[in-house]
Amino acid sequence: MGQLILADFFNFAFAVSAFVAVSNGMIHGYTGFGGALIIIPVLTFLFGPIEAIAIVGLVTMFGAVQLARKTAHQTKWGEIIPICFGIAAFTPLGAWFLYHIDAEIVRRSMGGFILLFALILLSGWNYRGDRGLCSSSFVGAVAGSVNGLTGVGGPPLGLYFLSSPYSVEIQRANIVFCIAVLTVSMVIASAIGGAYSIDVIIRALLLVPIYMSGVWLGSYFFMLAPKDYFRRVALIILILTGLFTLVF
Repeated sequence: MGQLILADFFNFAFAVSAFVAVSNGMIHGYTGFGGALIIIPVLTFLFGPIEAIAIVGLVTMFGAVQLARKTAHQTKWGEIIPICFGIAAFTPLGAWFLYHIDAEIVRRSMGGFILLFALILLSGWNYRGDRGLCSSSFVGAVAGSVNGLTGVGGPPLGLYFLSSPYSVEIQRANIVFCIAVLTVSMVIASAIGGAYSIDVIIRALLLVPIYMSGVWLGSYFFMLAPKDYFRRVALIILILTGLFTLVF
């Protein structure tokens, strides 16, 4: 019986999940977001969108909270607090649609959302409007809604903060904290929806140390790499992930 249980978890699906987890962890550690951009589409193919989002929520939450703790001193609190409220309020709304529409539509939506924001960044467009209460709350609402439905609410935040006039370090710190709120909201919504079976929790916990090692490596590379690489890396990740999710 013990061998049968182990075979249920340590198999080809786990090997793929582990490889993607460490790779996506590096992306999260480097850019501050993107912790779900690759791993959720891949796990959606393996387990379906509801289980994939639940697994990734638990896995990425540890890395997101750790990064937020380290970068909190660089965060622009007046700008991100309305965003965080928007995330917390609208993630449950997106999650309601996740549980009530076809899984294939959810998967295609993931790719569409990711690719849309990647193309906006590729065009060179930057948001130059007001960054007050209304605009920040709207961004939080969009990110929360996308997060609840697809688990990839990071791109709206990346677009908004990468367009800010702040230094790369502050941009990353703002993204990091909002992503932490995003992942915690996703875990709560998944728990309320009943997505956390024993199998889901075990799969998530097995991937946590693997993902965290990737986050550590990504954070290390951020300190070493030239800062002008930051936006380029984020853009490439968005484009490739969006295309992958739409095509396959």
